[in-house]
Amino acid sequence: MSQAALMEAEQGTSLWADAWVRLKKNKLAVFGMSVVGFFVVVAILTPWLAPYAYEAQDLELGATPPSAAHWLGTDIFGRDLLTRIMYGGRVSLAVGIIATSVALVIGVAWGTVAGYVGGRTDAVMMRIVDALYALPFIIFIILLMVVFGRSMLLLFLAIGAVEWLTMARIVRGQVLTIRSQEFIEAARSMGLSTPHIMLRHVVPNSLGPIIVYATLTVPQVMLLEAFLSFLGLGIQPPQSSWGLLISYGAETMEDYPWLLIFPGLALSITLFALNFMGDGLRDALDPKASKD
Repeated sequence: MSQAALMEAEQGTSLWADAWVRLKKNKLAVFGMSVVGFFVVVAILTPWLAPYAYEAQDLELGATPPSAAHWLGTDIFGRDLLTRIMYGGRVSLAVGIIATSVALVIGVAWGTVAGYVGGRTDAVMMRIVDALYALPFIIFIILLMVVFGRSMLLLFLAIGAVEWLTMARIVRGQVLTIRSQEFIEAARSMGLSTPHIMLRHVVPNSLGPIIVYATLTVPQVMLLEAFLSFLGLGIQPPQSSWGLLISYGAETMEDYPWLLIFPGLALSITLFALNFMGDGLRDALDPKASKD
């Protein structure tokens, strides 16, 4: 064995480096990451890549099937469907990322405190989670819309406020395992404060399951937004999202099927790619996989 190989064997590899090696071997996960990366880049560059202006209408043209001038056709107002899908993708991806971030912050904080403090605090906090689980999320979101009015920001917060419950349970379970580890006992013996231990030791060592669940939450949130838009509770015109485009397409699918097919394909491909990526991250970050 060469000297370099011996030195590498002695130093070992970190969990993240080992996970990255396993992730690269998962072809479906790499494919999913590539597709998601492509859609994110297109969403960012949409104002410069879109073939037509978002608000451009041609009422005389009306709904036309795909052609050389309009690759994915136009809707009943003569608006280019490719342009609307690109701009709708920005909204759908933003909903997925921002609402997941809201759920991540609330769920990680709640689960960490409940799991680390334990006792009566844990019991009370988790009973609150159980009670919120029993509430129909549709009614909760409708109440928010009625009280505060409809807005994109409120939609982000409403979906995030629903999705954090499962995150809290996952983090709590992970923290219950970590808090009895020797390095946590060492931190306590050094006199470190509870907030310091949670932020610097407990949360960083729980990142594996957190990252995996966050990745799997993004497609759930995007699908939830599409469902709400289909019911008329999500994004409102003149803004658009893939869910809203699918809703319009479903109303006219018999006469203009392309208005449903292409937005549906965009959402389906993105959801599949996100799930492939999430499954790959779960396998890569599973400590048991290193023993195989």
